[in-house]
Amino acid sequence: MNRFLPSWRVVRPGLHGLSGLFTLLTLSWAALTAYAQTDIVPLVRAQCALCHGERGESAHPEFPQLAGQHAVYLRKQLQDFQSGARQHEAMNSIARTLNAAQVQQLADHFARQRAQAQTADDELLVQLGRYIYERGNLYQQVPACKSCHSSTGQGNDRMPRLAGQHPKYIENQLRSFQSRQRRNDSGAMAFVTQGLSELELRGVSAYVATLDPVVRPAATRLQTP
Repeated sequence: MNRFLPSWRVVRPGLHGLSGLFTLLTLSWAALTAYAQTDIVPLVRAQCALCHGERGESAHPEFPQLAGQHAVYLRKQLQDFQSGARQHEAMNSIARTLNAAQVQQLADHFARQRAQAQTADDELLVQLGRYIYERGNLYQQVPACKSCHSSTGQGNDRMPRLAGQHPKYIENQLRSFQSRQRRNDSGAMAFVTQGLSELELRGVSAYVATLDPVVRPAATRLQTP
């Protein structure tokens, strides 16, 4: 071998070396994932936290809780605020400052958060709301709310989660659908709300607020031999 050239020796890592490398890569990936999830926080603090809370846990009854809401639904609402399909002076202005990536990041951020449960102080009103939610009002052609929003109020990508939402916010949205002031997502809701009396409207809003907003896994049934 030429004495002027360096001598290279290949080092084969042992099992401990490979294990350490795997651990390092795992920790690095976890760190990158955590960073990706928290990178949106400055934008949340600047644009959303004042009304909705940093984790979507709005304490004001007129502002919706965003925590635990479906990401697809949240993204659509932000897009509707951007286009003007849904009208709200503050939200229209804020949404139009966001790019498509930020809209998706915000939707994902709030969807990951744990929703907060609500309480009601009028049990009779809650029970009236439960009846309307589960059975509707045949005499006024009001269909059961659960047919779209599910029996637990969890909804789906197209239908918002109502469970644990502020009752005052729900009341306001139902009135907006009823008066045709809210026009996005209003096809079915405009029809549904036409037959609701003020008492029923308040009852439904109170009832959905008491539903558990956290999706819990079904209990495993033991198989008998």
